[in-house]
Amino acid sequence: MLMSELFSVGDTIYGFCNGYFGRDDYDDKVCVIVTPRYAVFEYTLGDYMGNAVVLNNPERFDLETINEWKCKIK
Repeated sequence: MLMSELFSVGDTIYGFCNGYFGRDDYDDKVCVIVTPRYAVFEYTLGDYMGNAVVLNNPERFDLETINEWKCKIK
C-alpha cells in the first residue's frame, strides 16, 4: 500500500499510533506532506509543537489501523 493511499495533506492523527512515533509520543500531528513512500507530520500541540516527523515503510500499515489513528476518541 502507498502512503498516498493512507494519508492526505491535512489529515490529523491522534494518540499513541501503535508506537510508530515513539513509545512516549501521544501528541496530535497533522500531515503536511505525503508521497507514495513517506508522509511528514507536524506536531500541533505539546512540547514538540512546530516540529515534524517522517513516517515511512507504507507496507507495514493497513487502512483499518490508519483510520483508527485518525479517530479522536473523547
